[in-house]
Formats: sequence, C-alpha cells, structure tokens
Amino acid sequence: MLTREEFEKFVSSPVVIDGGMSTELEQQGCRLEGALWTAQALLDDPEVIRLAHRAYVDAGARVVITSSYQISRAGFEEVGLSAADADRALRASVTVAGDAVVGTPALVAASVGPYGAILHDGSEYRGNYGLSREELREFHTERIAVLLEAEPDLLAIETIPDSLEVQALVDALAEFPGAIAWMSFTIGADGKLWAGQSVAEAAQIAASSPAIAAIGVNCVDPALVSAAIFEIRTVTNLPVVIYANGGGTWNSESGVWENADADALVAYASTWLSQGARLIGGCCGTHAGDIRQLATSF
Repeated sequence: MLTREEFEKFVSSPVVIDGGMSTELEQQGCRLEGALWTAQALLDDPEVIRLAHRAYVDAGARVVITSSYQISRAGFEEVGLSAADADRALRASVTVAGDAVVGTPALVAASVGPYGAILHDGSEYRGNYGLSREELREFHTERIAVLLEAEPDLLAIETIPDSLEVQALVDALAEFPGAIAWMSFTIGADGKLWAGQSVAEAAQIAASSPAIAAIGVNCVDPALVSAAIFEIRTVTNLPVVIYANGGGTWNSESGVWENADADALVAYASTWLSQGARLIGGCCGTHAGDIRQLATSF
C-alpha cells in the first residue's frame, strides 16, 4: 500500500489509468455472460484477466484496476458459491493484476464497486438501495478488509451513485488506518449523483476521510465531466481522478453501452487536465487502443 506522500508524488504529473475491463475482455474474444460478469472470467480463466491488464500497461497505463468490482460474499452466495469463494476471488483479482504489472512502473488499484453492482440490475446507476448507512458500511468493510490482505498499491472506490453510500464508505475506511484510496462517483445527465445529491456534497463527504487521496467521477459521459470537476474543486484541492466511458447510454436489459464514442476521451483530456485532473483513463466502452491514444496525447 502506498503512503499518502508516495501517492502525491506519483500524481505530481498527469497519470494515465486503464480502460474498461469488460470492453478489453470482449476485444480479446471473451463472452461476458451471467450475473458475475468479469468476475466469472476471473474464476474461469485468470489468464485472460492478466492479459487484459497487461494490454493496458503496454498501451501506457500506469494504474490498472482489478476485476473485483462486482465481487462480494452476498453476490457469490446468490449464484450458489460461498463467502470463502468470494474472498478467494477478491484476493485473486489483486494477485492477477500484480502479475500483469511485474517489471513495469504500473500500480495496482483494487476496485471497490458500489453495493448496486451486486444486484445485477443496473442499481449502480440509480442509488437509493433501501439500505441503511450501517448496512452499507458492513457490506463494504468486509470486502475492503479482504482486498487489503492481498496488498494492492491503493483502493479504487468507484462508480458510487449515492452520498449515503459515500458516507458509509468513509465509515468503513476509518477501520483501516494507513489505507489509501481514490473515490469516484457516477452521475446522470443532470450532473447530479444518480440518487439526486450534488457532486459537491459527495466530494465534501469523501474528502473528510484521511484515506481519500483523490476524488473524481467515472463511468459517465465525457461531456458531463468538466462541470463535475468544477464542483469537486469548490470543496477540496485533492487531485482529481477521471475515467469516463465512451459516451452513450447503458441499456440494463441488453447489458451493453449504446452509441459510445471513445475518441471523446482524447478530445476532452486537455480540458480536464487544465481543471486539475491528475489521473485520467477510460471506463465502459474503452479498450487498450483508446488508452494508447490517450497516453500519446499527453
């Protein structure tokens, strides 16, 4: 785990992070089906995950995000696996990513996805799960504990759609002194978190945690990012992390992004950098080719 000082030095100049894991896996010919999504690929063939990470590193990414986004005890138990299986998968996601960056300067960020990701119904793009702050804290604490056992360089707490969940995550992080993480929110067309709160409100809550070293947005239309950065900067001077999707709209029935345009990352990147972004990459709809194009544009 990086220290805060090491992280700050790392982002003293702009850093390229990776793109969508599912998109890169599909580029390699993988079919992502079933409730476990990329976690199923991790269970079935960890080598395809390693190759996807490595493709991003070779494209110029200096941070790869693990395939743990949708892994949880509750989610695994729902499909007939065990809590122990989930814990093994969480640790394996960090190990596989670590194997992919051996011999390179790239770091491993362990993905901590939102509670909604385990519901398999697009709830991470709605928020308002109906759970209490304490229930969300317990859910995230157990996953963070297992991920930290595997010793990633940092945590990537991502795609958070609700400020209540932001607060629950701050509560959970308080149990892990020394942990370093970024936190990124996902927002709708109105520029607010999907649950209805402002980006500034969520950023202020996140910045209250000593563990949070960068704040931003991910899995959003690139056209919405600049306004989100502006809001973040009204409440904190922490480095900004951005990994937008290729634009378009998520179709929860078909399970695909529609009307994506990954070239938008490069088109917007210079503006985001001028606003204070220090970590920039892609999310859904982006693959290693897009990250190579982004890396060469800096």
